[in-house]
Amino acid sequence: MNRHSRLSKLKLPSNGNGINTVIGRGSVSEGTFRVETGVRVDGVLKGELVSSGRLIVGESGVIEATVKVRDALISGRIVGTLEAEEKVHLQAQSAFIGKIKTRLLVVEEGAVFKAECEAGEGAPGSETQQPDASSPLPPDAVVPDEGRMLS
Repeated sequence: MNRHSRLSKLKLPSNGNGINTVIGRGSVSEGTFRVETGVRVDGVLKGELVSSGRLIVGESGVIEATVKVRDALISGRIVGTLEAEEKVHLQAQSAFIGKIKTRLLVVEEGAVFKAECEAGEGAPGSETQQPDASSPLPPDAVVPDEGRMLS
C-alpha cells in the first residue's frame, strides 16, 4: 500500500474535535485564518482566527488576535478578543489580556486574567434570552438591595 492511499483513508472528525492545523514552536504566522476543525498554537499567531472547532494554546503559544472558536484550552498567552461558543479554560500558567465572551469560563489558580468578561447565560452558545431592561420585574422577583435574592 503506498503512502497516498493511507493518507486518503485518514479522516478527521466532523464535529470539530480533531486538530488539523498546528502553528509550531518557533513559527510566526500573521493574517486571517479560517479553519474547519481544531487549531493548536505553540508558536505565534497574529491577526484573526475563526474556527468551528477547539483552540489549544500550548505553553509556548502566543496569540495576538481576534479569535472565534467553539471552545478553548489555554496554557500560553492571548492578547486580544476571544469569543468561544461553549467553554474557555485558562490553565495555571496561562495569561489572558483583553476581552472574553463565553458560556463557561474556568480560570485556574495562578493564571493571569486581565479582561473585560461576559460569561454565563446569554453569552455565545446560550439559548436563554436576556430580559429587556425596560420590562418590569416579574411579580415574584425580589430586589437585591432589600437584602434578598432574586428568585
